[in-house]
Amino acid sequence: MNFAGHVAHLNIPDDLLAYKDVIAKVIYDKNHPRIQTVVNKVGAISNEFRVPQFEILAGKKDMVTEVKQYGATFRLDYGLVYWNSRLEHEHIRLVSLFKKGDVICDMFAGIGPFSIPAGQKGCVVYANDLNPDSILYLKTNAKINKVEDYIFTYNMDARVFMQSLMAVPDPETKSKCQFVAANCCSEEMVSGNEHSTSNENQNDVQESFDGSSMVNTSAKRRQETSNEGDVACQEDANQTKKRNNKKVKSSGPLPVKPWEHIDHVLMNLPASALQFLDCFDGLVHKRYWKGSLPWIHCYCFIRSSESEESILCEAQNKLNAKIAEPIFHRVRDVAPNKAMFCLSFRLPVECLKEETEDHIRSVDG
Repeated sequence: MNFAGHVAHLNIPDDLLAYKDVIAKVIYDKNHPRIQTVVNKVGAISNEFRVPQFEILAGKKDMVTEVKQYGATFRLDYGLVYWNSRLEHEHIRLVSLFKKGDVICDMFAGIGPFSIPAGQKGCVVYANDLNPDSILYLKTNAKINKVEDYIFTYNMDARVFMQSLMAVPDPETKSKCQFVAANCCSEEMVSGNEHSTSNENQNDVQESFDGSSMVNTSAKRRQETSNEGDVACQEDANQTKKRNNKKVKSSGPLPVKPWEHIDHVLMNLPASALQFLDCFDGLVHKRYWKGSLPWIHCYCFIRSSESEESILCEAQNKLNAKIAEPIFHRVRDVAPNKAMFCLSFRLPVECLKEETEDHIRSVDG
């Protein structure tokens, strides 16, 4: 059983479905008024947004609720967006690896469980999700937690998002569209592209990715171990709670050129994130990149018939490059023979795109 604000989420097995109303009433009566709605998951997740379908068994039908985690407040509609309170420790663990001024790319951002605390640390976050309802609540949560100046939201296919974000702008249009206006551009994209296809989005958003100067890039850091991450988690959670009611100091959105530097890329879609790793092959332009290559944090499931070695092999095949010193972190068991992991690694240098002489001459004019 999961809890999200006033909503209790049940996964009643088939052999107990005949007693679902009785089970729901007992849970409702024993936990009211803290729990005001009891729902049961119906069927397997099959929609493109990976949002479960629910039936309301007891209480009010309103599934809009608020959840507080690590000093942040998240508003959400439990029936429209994905949320899992059991991942709180993982959210804290990963964000504890970020430093103030880091540039974060969240490919499957949801309502912001990683993006919001990253913004609270003073990171610049490019947050994307295919679900327009998730982006709506992500924007709401950025305002609630007073980090809207640090989070830029996009509503599109993850591959199109990455290709657009990392595209080197045409020098002829550079002065016409500054990247500091990205938040405004992204709001237009959300309202105008909720029902459009990936190809349509790619044409619409290309002009919005540009910039004027780059924020501080972090120095090369050693790889974090799981034990060190756990210690940092607690320290980070305590610091975040102290900052909860203080807006991150800023004179406005920070100017950034993401095609020159990103520190971390988050891929929190364990059911299929591995399939998106192919977008990194040739994504980064070697000529323009500055500093160390980004950390990729790719979430995945590993079943009893699989191993870390087989998952690593699949990741390397998608990247078309060998991964040096991969780090596997076990997040949680989701079933008797299935566990959720986070695979972290530096983007291999083999993935960088080499510019041809003709291309260099055309860009330089």
